[in-house]
Amino acid sequence: MDLISKAKKKERMGDIEGALVLLKEVLAHNPNDISTQIEIANLYATNNNFLEAAIYFRKLLLIMNGNESIREGLCFCLKQIGNEYQINRNYKLAKDCFEEVLTHYPNNPDYLFNYGNALLSLNQFDKSIEAYQNSIKNNSLKPDADTFNNLGNAYRRLSKNEDAISCYKQALEINPKSIHSKVELIHLMQHVCEWENIDTLFNDIKNHIINDDKGKVSPFTVLSMPNLNNKDHLRVATNWSEQIKKIKSFNKISTPVKNKITIGYLSADFRSHPLYYLILDVLKSHNRKIFSIKLFYSGPDEPSIEHEAFKKLDCKFINLSNESDAQGAQLIRDEKVDILVDLSGFTQNSRSFIAAYKPARYHINWLGFAGTMGFHYKKPLFDFILADKYIIPDSNINDYAEKVLYLPHCYQPNISNRPKLIPKIKKDYGFNDNTFIYASFSQPIKITKDQFNLWLELLKSCPSANLWLLDSNNLYKENLWLHAKLNGVEGDRIRFAPKVSIDDHINRHQIIDLFLDTYPYNAHTSTSDAIWAECPVLTLSGKSFASRVAGSILKEIDCEELITKDNAKYYDKALELYKNPKELLRIKQKIIMGKKNSILFRPNMFATNLEKIYRDLFSS
Repeated sequence: MDLISKAKKKERMGDIEGALVLLKEVLAHNPNDISTQIEIANLYATNNNFLEAAIYFRKLLLIMNGNESIREGLCFCLKQIGNEYQINRNYKLAKDCFEEVLTHYPNNPDYLFNYGNALLSLNQFDKSIEAYQNSIKNNSLKPDADTFNNLGNAYRRLSKNEDAISCYKQALEINPKSIHSKVELIHLMQHVCEWENIDTLFNDIKNHIINDDKGKVSPFTVLSMPNLNNKDHLRVATNWSEQIKKIKSFNKISTPVKNKITIGYLSADFRSHPLYYLILDVLKSHNRKIFSIKLFYSGPDEPSIEHEAFKKLDCKFINLSNESDAQGAQLIRDEKVDILVDLSGFTQNSRSFIAAYKPARYHINWLGFAGTMGFHYKKPLFDFILADKYIIPDSNINDYAEKVLYLPHCYQPNISNRPKLIPKIKKDYGFNDNTFIYASFSQPIKITKDQFNLWLELLKSCPSANLWLLDSNNLYKENLWLHAKLNGVEGDRIRFAPKVSIDDHINRHQIIDLFLDTYPYNAHTSTSDAIWAECPVLTLSGKSFASRVAGSILKEIDCEELITKDNAKYYDKALELYKNPKELLRIKQKIIMGKKNSILFRPNMFATNLEKIYRDLFSS
């Protein structure tokens, strides 16, 4: 039997590798045998070895220029290679693959869509928009919902919010069941405070979460959605974790700790980000005689003072932003990390799925994401979550996949070197001295329609009051002014604070009479900012993690009278403090004392408490 016949027999028996060995032997004797080269290329593709297949198809295309089957074979392989690069975060290589494909089929809508995805991942937003638009234009069969969805994502990254909303709506017209388009639309509508029909959309998402255990909804996007309970959040996090296939984890580390305990902090936010004002001094304060600290960074490389401050700490700084999750997990394993602490969770540039590989002895969810990280195929994605008794009371423990590790004080740390308070008066910011200033400096996405309506009712009851909000985007301001006017409140009573330096931002809190917190997603770092400036914060605490953070901070400074349990009590307290300046002054004095006596701004003490928890993991 000749070699070709033997190769075909092995192929029929499923021994592709054996067939390839024989065919290569044939080719060695006759390098110009085109049919054998075609068979080798096809077998490599059949065996999912698209890199090798592409090499042979490229050679064949040089010989058989214009052969459509060879061209299609090459482009099929390049698409598979490009998508694999995309999954593994090798975005530049993915882009290169699709650029090569498009030299052969420049108007193919599928290839243009994939090219747009690579460009979007590389933050080349204008080019990604062009690719998506060309994909839509050249799709003669039917419009594609995913392309409109991703085009919306690109517009959003450029703050072209109206264009983005239009794209998400078009995606839903094509595929009304597209849950990710619906979530993206809701999230952006919240960002610009466009509330028309938003309650219907909230109900759709709620029903989807309850009834569809296969639906993938970003856990971060639902933190600000009303009417979700802790079990809903747990279900969302678990479904999100299980969007990736079950990961085979490393073997559990059983060897004893030698010398120092190695703590690895994983985050996309070791940069100009609120995390800097929370964690930097804790990292500085760690006892280097007992602990070795390593930072694993997955965010963008930015030329900021904050990013450089993290890199200059007495810590090994390891950038894994261009690594796949498997590669990142191996890096962490190689660094012999005992405790891996994820400080980002399910937020932008998150690498939380690394924890599924179990690269460390213990894995802790803390600070970056206000909730559970869920289960990964019936096992907690993270072993522990750091909290305090207010954030997660005993009655809520079973709503979390993780085992709760309790800090003795508020779970949130802060840097001690915050801006020095320079006395300010209301006229410095264009307000009259007799204006009572209600303010909320949370991001627009945290302001629900019900919350804003409650604030409008306060303005109606308090004729000398103004509402001061954080400036964000023009559409959000226009929508709030219009909503206020339709509800009987003139727009000039709602002011917007422009973006300024962090020092100026902290200092302007001093003129605020009462900071109005948001619900169900509280102000987190913003609450600490206000307390540092000795500004009272009125909050409403629910049962979710995100809705209890401000309450935890207020409890830490012994100001629990500013914690309310429902909208009616929230409204009554805000009205009472408007009418009773003596009571408001008493609370401000109490905040000053609480700030002085608590550990809220004492990162050294916080680090000591945290280190005890770390050490206890090895003594239990």
